[in-house]
Amino acid sequence: MTAIPVRRPPRLPRTLIGWLFLAPAIALIGVFTITPFAQAILLSFQSWDGVSPDTPWVGLANYDFVASDPIFWASMRNVLFFGVVGFVAGNGAALGMALAVNSVTRGRTFFRTVFYLPGVLSVVVVGLLFSFILAPGSGVLNRLLGLVGLGTLQQNWLGEPAVALPVVAAVFVWFHWGFGFLLFLAGLQDVPQELYEAAELDGATRWSKFRYVTWPQLAPVTSIVSLLTLLAALQIFGTVQVLTNGGPGHHTMVPTLAIYNEAFVNWRYGSAAAMSVIFGGALVLLSVLQLAITRRRSRV
Repeated sequence: MTAIPVRRPPRLPRTLIGWLFLAPAIALIGVFTITPFAQAILLSFQSWDGVSPDTPWVGLANYDFVASDPIFWASMRNVLFFGVVGFVAGNGAALGMALAVNSVTRGRTFFRTVFYLPGVLSVVVVGLLFSFILAPGSGVLNRLLGLVGLGTLQQNWLGEPAVALPVVAAVFVWFHWGFGFLLFLAGLQDVPQELYEAAELDGATRWSKFRYVTWPQLAPVTSIVSLLTLLAALQIFGTVQVLTNGGPGHHTMVPTLAIYNEAFVNWRYGSAAAMSVIFGGALVLLSVLQLAITRRRSRV
């Protein structure tokens, strides 16, 4: 007797299987990201107060209003400052702490927990905490300055235009460095020890080992942390709202807060949508640029 061949069901192409796994994520992105953004683009050409059922078409009137709005463009300048501080100081602090914790043999778990702890707190808690610390006169910081003989430096940290923006940026760095710290620490622990041993045999100094071994091995992690930190800094909202609400005199205003005020305080949803389209487009371009730079560095 001859055996009857068993027919196996045809296998799906590997590419199709991959798209099937990605389908739920693509659907969520489409519903909660692409669709709202498309609706915001449509609304940016209309006028709506948030209540009336009528949304008359106004063309480019909202964009003309935004183009001449000094508060929005001041917020764009401020958020660039947040982006630079978050990118440089935030990543520098996270990398420095990761290097310090990675070099110790005892208490690594304790330091890892303590350094990541600020990121667990909510934005409101952080805002209220630093409002108490930075309060004029009776604040903890001003009292400490008085105790060490620096009473002349006491001031209204959140109420003076010259210092309010750097102070809020410092609070942002303290609040967000924990995530980057953990990623850098994980990257450091994945660096092969054989590379360090070979560098020591060649007589490399501590700086040489960091420059030629640690830093190249951390390149993928650095790219991810840099992109996430930069986007978080550019989208800052809660920290500014709780600490200063954009003041004094809009010196700490950021685009997200300006869009919020335009929509939910001034009830001008059309111009708020135009602001969000401009700001969102800038974020997309920045992300594409960052990813292009990352891919180019990985090929070198």
